[in-house]
Amino acid sequence: MKKILNLLLVLMLMASVVSLALADEAGDDHDNDTNEGHYSHSGDNKTGDPDQNETNDDNENETGDHDDGNQTNDDDENETEHEVEIMNDTLGAEIRLLQLEKAILKNLIKGEMTVAVLKGIEVNTTGLEAILAQLRDVLVEVRAADPAANNSVQVFVDLKNQSRNLTKQFRDALKELVNGQTLHDLREQLINITSSDLENCSQKIRHRIRQFNRNQIYRLYGLVGEVNLTALSEYLNGNVTLDQLTHHLNKLINQMTKEKRYEIFSEVKEENIKKKIQAHSSIDEIEHHGKGNGHGNKH
Repeated sequence: MKKILNLLLVLMLMASVVSLALADEAGDDHDNDTNEGHYSHSGDNKTGDPDQNETNDDNENETGDHDDGNQTNDDDENETEHEVEIMNDTLGAEIRLLQLEKAILKNLIKGEMTVAVLKGIEVNTTGLEAILAQLRDVLVEVRAADPAANNSVQVFVDLKNQSRNLTKQFRDALKELVNGQTLHDLREQLINITSSDLENCSQKIRHRIRQFNRNQIYRLYGLVGEVNLTALSEYLNGNVTLDQLTHHLNKLINQMTKEKRYEIFSEVKEENIKKKIQAHSSIDEIEHHGKGNGHGNKH
């Protein structure tokens, strides 16, 4: 029973290191690029991700890349709420904007290649090119967004919605131009698409996530009462995994009194609840009043 309680406590503690970073190292092998973009169909929407073997450190929910036919409005809202939970931290806001940038960049690359292929078979791509031009404008806005600004959540949600809507427009327009076999052939050609810009963006995301997690784990060590600076440095450099840090925290927790464990559990639980409430309030205010509520604070 003691081991089970300790395990539950560790899970609660590590919940403050958001699922953004835990997904892959916790054993999540789900391809997060489902709903990846221009060629998705219900029941057949996985396209593969060249970054999937990277600790999921850029946990691509591929912000802005959702198959609107498969995802309800409630699903979208819940997903966005989860995403903005870390955006009261400037580094967390930067991570979300970088993930959005990567999602848009990936769709642009695929869209441009699609247009090139269709031109080769003499399909009129004027409408598709117009949509891609709008998507490029959104990408410019994402790259210019300030993660430290008070309205960073508002900006993120607005740009995410714009990119998702344009992706859906492109997909719907494409389906009007070509048959199912051509769509299938296009998907096959673009499964492992990448570029130097895309890889650079992935590297930035992975590094920022490690910085963010390093800060969160440092705080958790502080609650436990013993900080392993060497392990944190090794994690930041990619030489230690999140699982290894969790194991070390578990060892420390096993040495605590029951009262101390409960104290830490209560503090972390309270903070996680506050984050969820704050994220829900942000999304609710954006939806009903069209303005943010001061997220993007520097920590």
